[in-house]
Amino acid sequence: MAGSRELLDSLKPGMHLDKNFFLKVYGHEITRPGFAENVIKRLEILGCSKAREYYTCVVTEFEYKHEQEMKEVAKWYAKQNERGDKDWRRREAEQQRTKSQRLTDKLQLLKRKRELLKRKRELLVREQLAITEKHAK
Repeated sequence: MAGSRELLDSLKPGMHLDKNFFLKVYGHEITRPGFAENVIKRLEILGCSKAREYYTCVVTEFEYKHEQEMKEVAKWYAKQNERGDKDWRRREAEQQRTKSQRLTDKLQLLKRKRELLKRKRELLVREQLAITEKHAK
């Protein structure tokens, strides 16, 4: 894109003014507010009495299309976000189920361990009684 100085210097009577020219002016206007007004005034001095009207039409059309594109982008992002939320909720529920299953498994293992320790204690008590009876005889 031509620099703003080059664009101003390129203005000449009878030059071809098309949509792309006004889009360039608009591009400079975005970064240098007031630039478009300078270009339009120069064009009017050079004899283009409809420069402001052309510029306004091009900018209005561009902004309308841009707004429509942004609405589509917003819809897409909203859909992605919704999908992401669903995925997140699904993963969260899955993690909760997994955590719950692990806790249930751990509880069962602890119960089994308690039963085995109880059984071991009973066997040790019997063995101790047997030894005590053997020595008592």
